[in-house]
Amino acid sequence: MSAFPNAEDWAAEFAESTAFSFLPDPIKENAPGVCFEFLRQAREATETEVRRLMLEVMPSLDLAPTVRAAVPEILGTLLGWLEDTGRLGGGRTLGLLVGALGPVYRERCSPRGGLRVPPMVKKTADIGRNDPCPCGSGRKYKKCCAK
Repeated sequence: MSAFPNAEDWAAEFAESTAFSFLPDPIKENAPGVCFEFLRQAREATETEVRRLMLEVMPSLDLAPTVRAAVPEILGTLLGWLEDTGRLGGGRTLGLLVGALGPVYRERCSPRGGLRVPPMVKKTADIGRNDPCPCGSGRKYKKCCAK
């Protein structure tokens, strides 16, 4: 269940607000959708939840590159507006957190859209046929577990 059941209404009201008018024009078309998705996905209004949304949910959204880069600015403005309208105590503080998470958020975004998947790093060395078997039998790998 979302902590913000009025998410759609709030996103629409934000789009009509003075705070919204200060956002750059190229991102205004998609900003209400970003705000709605953020509020819809929020389970509670805490720093931990904002961190989860910024680093796991928001980078996975399919957004145009200009909008994707502006997500921290959009959400910071939204959270400040929510506090100003009395809908969210501590919204400005959460907005500052969103701004601080901006560089990490951008690292998590794939240039082609979606969440960047970190490369897999192999942590073990290859086992050669003539190496001792990793099961601990003392036999060569080719005569033990490689069969």
